[in-house]
Amino acid sequence: MKRMVMCTLVSVLMAGCGGGGNGSNLESVNEDTGSSGEGEDNGTITPGDQITALEGTWKKQCGNVDGESHYDIVTVSFTQGTFTTSIENYIDSGCTTPFQEAPNPISSGVFSLGEDVLLSEGVTATEFNTHVTQFNGADFEINEYDIVYINNNVLYAGLESGSSPELRPTSLNYNRQFYRLNQAY
Repeated sequence: MKRMVMCTLVSVLMAGCGGGGNGSNLESVNEDTGSSGEGEDNGTITPGDQITALEGTWKKQCGNVDGESHYDIVTVSFTQGTFTTSIENYIDSGCTTPFQEAPNPISSGVFSLGEDVLLSEGVTATEFNTHVTQFNGADFEINEYDIVYINNNVLYAGLESGSSPELRPTSLNYNRQFYRLNQAY
C-alpha cells in the first residue's frame, strides 16, 4: 500500500509542466515589480516571486498508473510558486469505479523553475523542482527534480522525476499529459 501511494505521488509530480519550443514559455508572464533586485537573474523562480505559464489548473485524464494495476485522474494547480495535487484512484480503465483500498491523496508544496534544457528529441523543456511539504494533511518532506514542457495548453513532464538534480529526467512522457482547465493570469 505504501509503495502504491508513493508511486502515485511521484507520478503526479513527474507528470509535470513545461515550456519552451513553439509552446508556452515558462518564464514569468507577470514579473513582481516590487522586487529590489530589479534586473538580477538568480536562476530559479521562488514562491511568490513571479507568475509563470504554469499558473492555473491542469488535469491528467484517466489512465493506467505505471507499474500498478489501477488507474487514476490527477489534477494539479499552480499559484505563484506553490502547487496542490489531487489524485483520484480507480479500478477500471474508464475511471468510474473508485479503488476502495487506495487513498485519494492530496499533496501541496512549492516549486521552482530552472534553466531551459535541450532534449535529445529537439524540444526545449524547463527544469522543474518541487518540494512537497504536506501529504494528506501531514507534514511531508520530499524533493523531486523534473523537466516540464507546455505546448498548446498541454503540459508534459519527464518520464520519471529524480531525487537529485543529477537524476533529473532527460526525456518527456508523451503518454500521460495534463490539459489546462483554466488559466490564473
